[in-house]
Amino acid sequence: MIPLLLTSLLACQDPAQSPEARPARDVVELKNGDRLEGRITTSLDGYLEIELEAGATIGIATAQVAAVHRGAGPAAAAPGTVARSAEWFVLHDAKGQAVGWLSTSVSPRADGFVVAEEYEFQHGRRRYQVTSQATAAANGDGTTAYFRERITEPVLPVLLPDGSDAASAQERVVDERIVEAKVLGDRLAVQILDASGRSERQLRWTRAHTFPLLARVLARITTAALGERTLFDPATQELVVRSYDGSRRRTVTIDGQPMQITEVAESGASGRNAEWVDATARTLRRELSGPALVAVPSSAASCRTAVGAVSIAPAIVAEAGGTFGLWLPNPAWITRDGVAAGTLVLACEPHGASISLSRLDHLEPGTPLPSAADAVATWFRLLQPGLTVESRSDVAMRERPAVRLFATGRRDGVPTRAQLDVIAHQGRFLVLACVAPLAAWDELAGDFAFVQRTVELDAQALAPQLQGPIAAREKRARPQVPVHRGPQDVVPVSPAPSPVAKPVASPAGPRVYIPKER
Repeated sequence: MIPLLLTSLLACQDPAQSPEARPARDVVELKNGDRLEGRITTSLDGYLEIELEAGATIGIATAQVAAVHRGAGPAAAAPGTVARSAEWFVLHDAKGQAVGWLSTSVSPRADGFVVAEEYEFQHGRRRYQVTSQATAAANGDGTTAYFRERITEPVLPVLLPDGSDAASAQERVVDERIVEAKVLGDRLAVQILDASGRSERQLRWTRAHTFPLLARVLARITTAALGERTLFDPATQELVVRSYDGSRRRTVTIDGQPMQITEVAESGASGRNAEWVDATARTLRRELSGPALVAVPSSAASCRTAVGAVSIAPAIVAEAGGTFGLWLPNPAWITRDGVAAGTLVLACEPHGASISLSRLDHLEPGTPLPSAADAVATWFRLLQPGLTVESRSDVAMRERPAVRLFATGRRDGVPTRAQLDVIAHQGRFLVLACVAPLAAWDELAGDFAFVQRTVELDAQALAPQLQGPIAAREKRARPQVPVHRGPQDVVPVSPAPSPVAKPVASPAGPRVYIPKER
């Protein structure tokens, strides 16, 4: 139970480790402008190591260091406490274009804490403005939730005789609603104000229930797998079941610096979103709709002006003919250049892993799927003699029949695992191959599952499709006005993804790039 977990963490704190009693952190300023805070554990001639708050240790050559300040940083927050934070982001769509902004905050107070989010998102002619807030008691129990959504679009312009636009700056409200929820003992009182008027209802409530904003924050501060939770989502006005996990660690390289990050995952029936948090509790990347809508850190001063002016690498790539494509699970994966026609290859360089999608052109049209799988197994044995196909099963990929092959063995002396899916496609076959060292398989398994779930097999499906918790909102019937519930329900207006033949620069060395605005 989320509240009990937070309560136990707070109860286990050592009174001597109050914010006043905890030691201040050391600060290392790098010549590239980065600032690291933690505890310096090693300082030798030409080299030092600093242990960051989450336990990751970074080794740095002193040639990269501009200054060292011992005890100059603020004291670290005790584990399990809710720290004050305020972050700003630019929202990027699947093509990498900046389409909106997001502001998030966590505010501790005497009787608990408040989590708030505000975002604005442009889709075609429509503008979505959302404010969301949830409050919790000191033990983490949810107490209230608030959600306000406003959707507007420009009024159709009226041209005057001189050609000027009489209504260019005016907007009309397409839809607007306010949802307020308050916990009253074993009941949740919900009030809704929308185009159809005001309505009220009550839902059964227990301490095991909470709100999405609170669940995500608690998974983040406890760094634990919270499992499935029943939540009231004011955006959908429904009780939903989602799981939250803040226990997963990933090692990445950002701007040449090795870093251990925490991946906070939110999963439900409509999809999965992940947030990458560094050892100083700073969000490096956050998904609002999988890779189709991603929040990249910015500042309050620049996040609004970035809309329409900056971009990051696209999240989806199509093969040259545009008949199939792949979503990149996250920035740990890059697109390989110079591959053969009819093939896409993604690489995760820090782990020496790859994902490829290839069309089998040498098989006769109408070849039975089992025969195609036999041919792939033979082909794989010739290409990878150190790996042996150990199992085979019938599966479905995007509602199409497929055969899945598992292989293990050694590649270049390294224990390796491979999963191959042979998929029927337009009278022929595609092969989706996920290959990684055995030691990295568990860390990358979620990425492989994402690619298998989202592989695009139709040209018309290559327009960015959104998924995740917000996507379920459209299921709620509102016949008076057709409404999108937010960015996750909106299919972004953008051209088809760029074919892989368009060069995408690959970085030198084993690096993972967090998207930089350009």
